Amino acid sequence: MCGIILIITRNYKSEINLLELFQIFREVISRRGPNSLGIELFTTKDNIQLLFAATVLWLQGEQITKQPVINKTSILIYNGDIFQGIPEECKYQIGDTKYIFDLLNGVEPSEVHEKLYELQGPYALIFYDKLKNNIYFGRDKFGRRSMLIGKGRNSIILTSVAKRNSDFNFMELPSVGTFIWNLISNDIVLYPFSNNNYSHKKIIELEEFLEQKIHIVSTPTISSLQFRYPNAEQFSILESIIGKSGEEVFQILLSNNEWLSKVTHLHSLLKDSVARRILGQPKFCAMCINDKIHCSHSSLGVLFSGGVDCSILTLLCNEFVNKDKPIDLFNVAFDAINGFKTPDRLTGLETLQELKQLCPNRQWRFKELNISKKKLDEKRDECIADLIHPLKTVLDDSLGCALWFASRGDDDSHCRVLFVGMGADELFGGYTKHRAAFKRESWLGLHNTLVEDWDNLPYRNLARDDRVVSDHGKQLRTPYLDENLVNFVHNLQCWERSYPSEKVPQGLGDKILLRSLAYHLGLRKAAFLKKRALQFGSRIANNKEVAHEISSRLG
Repeated sequence: MCGIILIITRNYKSEINLLELFQIFREVISRRGPNSLGIELFTTKDNIQLLFAATVLWLQGEQITKQPVINKTSILIYNGDIFQGIPEECKYQIGDTKYIFDLLNGVEPSEVHEKLYELQGPYALIFYDKLKNNIYFGRDKFGRRSMLIGKGRNSIILTSVAKRNSDFNFMELPSVGTFIWNLISNDIVLYPFSNNNYSHKKIIELEEFLEQKIHIVSTPTISSLQFRYPNAEQFSILESIIGKSGEEVFQILLSNNEWLSKVTHLHSLLKDSVARRILGQPKFCAMCINDKIHCSHSSLGVLFSGGVDCSILTLLCNEFVNKDKPIDLFNVAFDAINGFKTPDRLTGLETLQELKQLCPNRQWRFKELNISKKKLDEKRDECIADLIHPLKTVLDDSLGCALWFASRGDDDSHCRVLFVGMGADELFGGYTKHRAAFKRESWLGLHNTLVEDWDNLPYRNLARDDRVVSDHGKQLRTPYLDENLVNFVHNLQCWERSYPSEKVPQGLGDKILLRSLAYHLGLRKAAFLKKRALQFGSRIANNKEVAHEISSRLG
């Protein structure tokens, strides 16, 4: 995890002005990467001045790769984690930053996007070709890493995180593909990932923000799974669980060979995803990383409500974390009136007992993070509102604040990676709107809503959540958004993922494939817990407020 920033100006008379500008953002950038800070100033032959800066959270390779990475022709600042698409020895020995730098050096503009598209994992990067005066920048196709674009003070900024009241206007750079900005002509070209209504809308918003046209080079052909109704045999499997008790439902489903094969394949893919996100990192917590001494502290945390998504991830983590290390389970609550006995606290403690029974030799550290209103208001004004910026809705406020406090942990927690279950609801149909769509238009309605949800995923909250979590020098990792797993699930029909029928209780039919996996793994209670959003499970949200209205608290 890194904090990256590029400042470009055509009108400043000396480089010191860029350094002064950087000071505005230095603190928020530095908190993302506590292990190093590097700055590079560069002036083109046309007197365009650029400042590249990067801070690094060391999570790959035998030694830290400091940034910016520079040679005679190129400069790279990069924030990402490539889990597939690079040689294994690079991942474990030198990390992926140097590999990507070498990969992009000397490559023609049209090939840069192709090479990035082949990589699997979250990233946001800025690569400068000094010879062609091209700046390549963009985010991965799921939008898992933050990048903002800002303008003001006769300058353009690309940055991981911003500040309010800095005389710059910012927007989130849409995760639509690879941008190429030529500094001489000032033209911006886009090589897109895909073409749908959401990406088209976001490109228009960016053009309006920059007040210039973006040239789209090509529109890739993306094949999508064609909807079909379940046949008689497949429908009979679903019909057979109507009216059955919870235990019976999963016993019936898992006794069907076709259903069981899907569950076991999902298990294999998710297990591989978890393994890749654990095994490649240095075996040191934040307290021991500099001395590199033997570390028996926790280096991994899980945002833990006790629900099915996070419980499966937590159980799988047990297989890949050293047995002498604890795993931290972060559970945040804001309801002081009721002694912080929030819904997520209660289900978290309940599922904790299941984990202890299934993994009696693991030390599970259940972190009860109780946040008073006074502390919430203080930290929101001090720093969280900057991290949420430029977003500003009530929903951004409640989710951003909840995740900031949850990922902070406590004074006894020194983990550097945080696992979350994001993406599971979009993949497996876990939202109330999926149930409403099924009620309204049956399977076709569910199919269309799942497609819309996925198309919109890169433009929702993943970048905001990256900014919030990274403020603690921790990296957010999302195993459900592994490309191999996503491809498998997207090749399933909607009725193979979810059965949100009124004939089947909530907490059972929704995300039925994922719940089947939980039951299969022994999580017999967590498999039946209803979906509950973080803002409601932690009791930070005010039910009287409208989620998508502007929050006056963000300033």
